[in-house]
Amino acid sequence: MTTAPPGGVVDAHVHLLPGRLAEAVRAFFDDRLGPEHAGLRYPLDHVTVLAMLAAEGVGEVWSLPYAHKPGVAAGLNEASAATAERARAGPVRVVGGATVHPADEDPAGIVRDGVDRLGLRVLKLHCSVGGFAIDDVRLAPVLDLAAERRLPVVVHLGHAVDGRTEVHELDALRRAADAHPAARLVLAHCGHHAAPAAIRLLDAHPALHADLTPVGTGRPELRAPDLAGRADRVLFGSDAPNTPLTAGAGIEWVRALGLAPADERSVLGGTARRLVAEVLVG
Repeated sequence: MTTAPPGGVVDAHVHLLPGRLAEAVRAFFDDRLGPEHAGLRYPLDHVTVLAMLAAEGVGEVWSLPYAHKPGVAAGLNEASAATAERARAGPVRVVGGATVHPADEDPAGIVRDGVDRLGLRVLKLHCSVGGFAIDDVRLAPVLDLAAERRLPVVVHLGHAVDGRTEVHELDALRRAADAHPAARLVLAHCGHHAAPAAIRLLDAHPALHADLTPVGTGRPELRAPDLAGRADRVLFGSDAPNTPLTAGAGIEWVRALGLAPADERSVLGGTARRLVAEVLVG
């Protein structure tokens, strides 16, 4: 028997992006990624997306912006904070996310401002969109700050246009985790389609986490034994609104894995809520 996490499911991988950027990302999915990403299930309007997620059992989301070039992160962070504020009266709590690009002037300062002034509680780094690697030396001060503040850092690893990660691309994450052992890195999509190798990295890096967000119609190829003993570092995610799969279907997929009840509650909300609660504000 399973029970819903208190406060509803936490969807730790949602993109409530500002208007023009949201439209550009949707056009990218429509025009370039083909049938695997066809039939996206959510509109771009934030109010509608959150209402749909609430109806599917989601009580909280992490909204993750990502900087595709230097100079845009500060504006995206302001927009992320405004989105979280507008959602305060709605059915789903929005945890605002920050972003940064390694070529920004003072990347760590941009992230610090996002946490301390704007109230953002997670950082998103998208390696393929930004054209960088997670072990880029310019990100070292950012990861040091994240470790100091216990700020979760969601990392979309790899550089394939379809969003997938190859096994050899896990090496950059391993190097970053070795260099910043206290940084709470969250591997987006569990490195799909390298998920079996990715999930084993958690054993060697106690601060490393992963989310179970699908890539297109593909879910990370994991089973209950893969998550046993690691569920306190695994998060649920949907990739809404740019996904052909619903969050509700993802929740049912997690429940069908046959996890122990405590592990299921961790994956569907407990891990994400703990990470946000432990962020330190300067």
